[in-house]
Amino acid sequence: MLCFESLSFASYEGYKSYLKGLLALKKGKTDVAISEFERTLSYDSNATTVYKDLALTQLQQGNIVNALESAKKLQELEKDNVKTQMFLGSFYLSVNELALAKQSWEKVLELEPDNEMATVYLASYYYSDNKLKESIDYWTKFLEQQPESAEGYFQLGLTQEKLGMLDEALESYKKVNEIKSEAQEGYLARARIYENKKEYNLAIQEYKEYAKLFSGNVAILTYLGKCYFEEKKYAEAEEVALKAKEVSPDNVVLNYLLGMIYEKQGKIDDAIETFESIVKVEPIASNYTRLGYYYALKQDFKAAEKQFDKALAIEPLNSEILYLAGLNYFDSKKYNKAKEVLEQSLYLRPDFLDAKFYLALSYDRLKNFNKTEQLLKEIIEVDPNNEKSLNYLGYSYTEKIIHLDEAEQMLTKVVDLHPNVSAYLDSLGWLYYRKKNYELAEQYIFKAVNTTPKFFDKDVYEHLGDISIELKKLSQAWLSYAIAYDLGSKTAKKKLNLLDKKFAQEKNLQKDKFKVVAERAILNFHRIASLKAGYKLNIKINNTTISSYMTVLFTRKFGLLFEFPPKLSFQGGSVYIDNDKIEFNPQAMKENIPEEFSSMFDFAKIILSKDFINLIFSSNISQKGNIIIYDNKDYTIKIDSKAGMFKEFIKKDSFNLKFNSYKPYNDISKVPLNATFTADKTKFKCVCDLQKISKISMTDLQKFSGINNDDSKSSGQD
Repeated sequence: MLCFESLSFASYEGYKSYLKGLLALKKGKTDVAISEFERTLSYDSNATTVYKDLALTQLQQGNIVNALESAKKLQELEKDNVKTQMFLGSFYLSVNELALAKQSWEKVLELEPDNEMATVYLASYYYSDNKLKESIDYWTKFLEQQPESAEGYFQLGLTQEKLGMLDEALESYKKVNEIKSEAQEGYLARARIYENKKEYNLAIQEYKEYAKLFSGNVAILTYLGKCYFEEKKYAEAEEVALKAKEVSPDNVVLNYLLGMIYEKQGKIDDAIETFESIVKVEPIASNYTRLGYYYALKQDFKAAEKQFDKALAIEPLNSEILYLAGLNYFDSKKYNKAKEVLEQSLYLRPDFLDAKFYLALSYDRLKNFNKTEQLLKEIIEVDPNNEKSLNYLGYSYTEKIIHLDEAEQMLTKVVDLHPNVSAYLDSLGWLYYRKKNYELAEQYIFKAVNTTPKFFDKDVYEHLGDISIELKKLSQAWLSYAIAYDLGSKTAKKKLNLLDKKFAQEKNLQKDKFKVVAERAILNFHRIASLKAGYKLNIKINNTTISSYMTVLFTRKFGLLFEFPPKLSFQGGSVYIDNDKIEFNPQAMKENIPEEFSSMFDFAKIILSKDFINLIFSSNISQKGNIIIYDNKDYTIKIDSKAGMFKEFIKKDSFNLKFNSYKPYNDISKVPLNATFTADKTKFKCVCDLQKISKISMTDLQKFSGINNDDSKSSGQD
């Protein structure tokens, strides 16, 4: 019931009309209510409460013009009344008359400077009007009145963020959670700012704090995984994404992120499986394209082609998809199809230089070098520093022994622009070979070979072999051809055979050959940058046979880590080896393992050391068939000169390690497939058979960083 104390009615009839209006309004009869309110005002034109009810009823009826007239009449009557001005501010806001609402709230603050509601309304008004500095002023004023208002600090932070005052916004958002720790919007706002600033580590901390309070939120776990991904912390990203997937297994955004994580980790099979599930839920062109890309990485070109076809069925005029489909045809040696698809891509996007480049290469494979030359020159005309085109055309001229001066200009320019790219250094070195400047050719080829990371390309080493022949450096030529052959060059094998005959005819060259044979074997070992391998162990000791398992982690940077399960006669644990130390974990493991194993670890340390090659070169050298034997007072080392691999390590009066066979690990290296470790004195024998081999992961690398030498540990405690 309304309070009528402030009403002054001219007659009893006016009072009755007002009551009738209220009753009609209660029954939903707005027309009757308006009529009765207007009759009341005819008796008393200063009845302010009636004007309020009339304005609200007219608004309810949708008659905004009349409602505004009623509100303005009320404003004339009570312009200095705080409650009336607050009512009018809200009323004007509801009819989107923001300027009038602003006037009412400003009047309130004129009458009552500390009115918090009017301050908040004005702060919000200026924010919506994009007058952010004024909004900040009012939010600041409000917070002086209400310093414990988490919502006030959040709104201030939003305004500061919109104005680009990111550091100030962060402080405001931090204040939100200082006041109200469970205010999730504070954590998310800070994380958002850190992401925008590419400070992903800080964003990670905010998302983790949020996750402590509100676990299981798939969206937040996805954001957290994305930040780990951006920080290249792929193992952590995978862990978070898989945790989120337990809650929402079919979430497309989450699975897309997981697929990208697998790609970065080199887990292409997992990436394929993930995107196969994505295209079932979201069969769009971009997802089919990515799946095709992954199949292409696996060199499953037929499967990749199917996915690109599905993508093109949806978006047949997408130049990027056509380009990737063309690359897939090119890699699968379907050069006519590659040419056709790349021409379509280029027609749709004439400035697509990458498409034009591979179109040029397709013509080259189709024996149309004139067209190749034309397209590459078109690219260079548009982009004079286009490195791929300059290098390809310059190298092509070099191979064909035409336009060598022009080729020199191109290749010199490429090397000046990119002095540490091995392929470009090789091209320039080969150009100088063609121009018979062999010393300069050797200089650039050596630079190509020794760039970081090491450049393992069979053509480069074969080039070095040809240059070495001209310089009469036969040992260097033999080693270069041998490496080229190890990397897959068939022509290098023929050249190697010719050199072998020459070495056989000239005995004074034998010593040099023995050294390069050892260098070749060491290089084959060093081409393994990192790996994770699992070996099944079949051990015979003291008339007892034990079967067990050993995991080998190796990185050139950190060394070797052997991990043993607790199944042997000693407790499980690990042994870490680099070129200066051996560490056992637990330390008591050292006393419990067989002496033969301990000797083997000592020898592994020597192999990893920088002095290993000197140990070989200081040995007496002999040959038995294809086996070169390096012998000194402590060790005998045998190398298969035909295969270029270590065959046997013998520590005299101690042990013998024999590599029976090898397995290719990748295109440039091999690992032991089967090895036998024996100690004749104790009749100890261990046969090692390779069970698994894979790339080392971030989780595996963390094991190296966690290595310690805590003597307090015992095998029992471990």
